[in-house]
Amino acid sequence: MIIFRNKSVSLPNIKNYLIMSKIGNTLAGLVVGAAIGLSVGILFAPDEGKKTRKRIRKSLEDVSDGLRDRLTHLNENLKEKKLKLKGTLEENVERLLSKSSYKTEEIINALERKLEDLKKANAKLQK
Repeated sequence: MIIFRNKSVSLPNIKNYLIMSKIGNTLAGLVVGAAIGLSVGILFAPDEGKKTRKRIRKSLEDVSDGLRDRLTHLNENLKEKKLKLKGTLEENVERLLSKSSYKTEEIINALERKLEDLKKANAKLQK
């Protein structure tokens, strides 16, 4: 565990924390930018109310479409990374099992050799 931005975070979770932090910052930036743009648009609107409302609605639709596109893109990226990590995890588990199986065979062989040596030593002592 390490302390990151006044929070206790485990090493594997740092990457997820940073990604989520970036997502939150991006979404906050988009919302603030849309609000500022909307406010400025209303203040300096030279047209009548009906046209201004139509323009605001169009602007909000554009912002929501952009946000939807970014979220879709982000979702696709997260799915890709998840699949890569899953593949890596499965490969690591397989490699670990393979190594442990190999090590198990080595240990069994060493124990069998030691047992033979002990049997021979016992047979000599019995004579």
